[in-house]
Amino acid sequence: MKGAWRARVHGPEGTLGAGFLVTPDLVLTCAHVALKESAPLVSFPQAGRGDLLGLRATIHMTGPWRAQDDFGDVAVLRLERAVDITPAKLVTRADPGDGYVAHGFLRQSDHTGAPLELSLTTTDLFGEWQHLRVVVAHAEIPDKGFSGAAVYDDETGDVIGMFTDKARPSTRLTGRMLPVSSIRRHWEELDDVLDLPWLSQDERRELRRIVAAAGTGTDLRELVQRVFPGSGAHPDFRSVWDAIRHVAEELPGEDRLRRFLYELVKTLTPEPACDDLRRWIREHLDTADILRAQSELAESLEALGRFDEARERCAEVLRRYEGSETAYGAEYLLLLHRFAMVLSRLGDYRQARNLTRRTMEYFREHGDERVLLRIATDRARVLHDAGELQAAVSLMDEALERWARAADPLDVLAARTVRMSARNKLGHFLETRKEAAKVVEEYRALGHELHPGCLDAMMVQATALIITDYPSHEKKKNEAAAITLMECVHRARKDVLGRDNPHTLAAAAMYGRTLVRAGRTSAGLAVLGEAAAGLKRQLGTGHPVLLDALHWYAQGLLEDNQYKRAAEIFSDVLEGRRRILGESHVDTLATQCRLAISTALQGRRATFRAVRIAGEALMRAVKGGYRYRWDLLGEGGLTLLSSTVFAPVMQFFSIAQPRLHPPTWQDASDEDKSTRTDTMSRHDGFQTHDGRPGGHRSDVDHRADRGSGPGRDHG
Repeated sequence: MKGAWRARVHGPEGTLGAGFLVTPDLVLTCAHVALKESAPLVSFPQAGRGDLLGLRATIHMTGPWRAQDDFGDVAVLRLERAVDITPAKLVTRADPGDGYVAHGFLRQSDHTGAPLELSLTTTDLFGEWQHLRVVVAHAEIPDKGFSGAAVYDDETGDVIGMFTDKARPSTRLTGRMLPVSSIRRHWEELDDVLDLPWLSQDERRELRRIVAAAGTGTDLRELVQRVFPGSGAHPDFRSVWDAIRHVAEELPGEDRLRRFLYELVKTLTPEPACDDLRRWIREHLDTADILRAQSELAESLEALGRFDEARERCAEVLRRYEGSETAYGAEYLLLLHRFAMVLSRLGDYRQARNLTRRTMEYFREHGDERVLLRIATDRARVLHDAGELQAAVSLMDEALERWARAADPLDVLAARTVRMSARNKLGHFLETRKEAAKVVEEYRALGHELHPGCLDAMMVQATALIITDYPSHEKKKNEAAAITLMECVHRARKDVLGRDNPHTLAAAAMYGRTLVRAGRTSAGLAVLGEAAAGLKRQLGTGHPVLLDALHWYAQGLLEDNQYKRAAEIFSDVLEGRRRILGESHVDTLATQCRLAISTALQGRRATFRAVRIAGEALMRAVKGGYRYRWDLLGEGGLTLLSSTVFAPVMQFFSIAQPRLHPPTWQDASDEDKSTRTDTMSRHDGFQTHDGRPGGHRSDVDHRADRGSGPGRDHG
């Protein structure tokens, strides 16, 4: 129930005052309330439960208060047992004005209490108090039963302080409150439950307990002045912890706490406390550096293809520093982001998508434009691999428009590569060919021809070059260029990463697929078979990159007229892709279509089953927004479905018309060709010579190897 943490403190004779729950077994109240009774009772009337009335309590601590107007009118009662009530939420800062309430118990027999509407006159301290006044003169007025009551924001429920006493004489409708900032100076344990930006609760609790058992022979105010010269006047410090939190909350500089503790530890006694503090500094105050270093290490492991090791490293560090997000937001979120990218490499797209959404939201609010472009590009890669292609394109459009100007040129090229890869998978092949060539040339102009990003762009370019819609005089030239590109990529990765690295093996699979598409089937199958065996050893049997290689291997078998063996492999790949990517992912549909073709080519008896398989994939492609990807079916699939009951459906959606007359053009200047390319890409397809709508026929897997992963292809 809302406000169940509000408490009545009473004894055998009736009400003593009010209080409020701050931990499951600790109640905060005034010292002048608690000291009236040696064995006080505590009730939580707002909880509406009989078992939470009349709980026995003992006095856990009291402040230095002994008489009216003394400082430290604070007491903490420990309940005989913890209660299952959500404690009050305390805040250290409040705005002056109306809207505050205190819940008190005016009469000794009053078991439910009444609210007192208050206004905080100013946030200035008078001694250690802040001044309150009653908002409505004819309603409740300050009296004894309100002592110890929480003063809280009526809208949010946040507690800003504790009502201690009323003004004298009682005709003055004012009172005083100890704000949370004053209470915590008398009861340092309260810091353990506050939400403060400079350390997590667990880190603060451990540090406070270490220094609580320590002493120092040095004047703490002089120590602060020595470590931070010119920082102004400082108050007298009640304890070592008081000095620590003053440095953390009042002084500037990101490394202020580390600088102070490095000097403080030299003065502490006894020696075990010094040792504990040194250990704490190593484990916690170097957190930002540790998180940055671990993020860089995980990125390096990922680049080397050591995905399982990177995942375990990230998970271990994130567990160790769980709760550090408040104090080390950027560093913690960057490591979390790297963890998400590693999960994506391992095929866990759902969790990677959720985590990158979280990091994207954080850096939209807190990151600079350079970081934002990198984070957005990585998230777009995850969306790309998860099959959310249009979302990936939209995110890259926004990122390139808003954040590219201040970003590193290499980051901009990486973002463009991800965008054109997604566009390629959506069927915009000619546009991709033109853009990929530009990106590769820009990498070369920057002197980064062998940069991993350039290699990614070259694979996208190779993909766009081996589609089947080019006229014969272009086809051979493009296939030769694609083979040259993939030989370069494979050789570069092998030289840098080694033969058995997953990135190298993924490039090898892409090279083998290019050979198959160029008609060099035997050579392509040999390369693909070796790459698939290596990927299985390195990544396991269910990894998406291995499934890509197996799909291309089965496609080579199909080209080699080994229909039965091809159908068996396509069936296995389809099962894996459905499990990992889902039934509507474009890669799943590609495999399903190829399964249909390899099934149909085994004989007439299998034709009906093949038509059903292909037709189901076709309808999912239409619903999934892949209407320009009629290349999914391939020429054999088009002929198969066009001669069946599915022909009207295909004609209606203009998705899969077999072209009788492929487009041709004479050799012309690059400018003329690019003009024609622009025109065709605007229509996302060709017009055949007889005027019928067509599309770009290509193999289903016309995609390039994925940018930062080992081989999630781009189109």
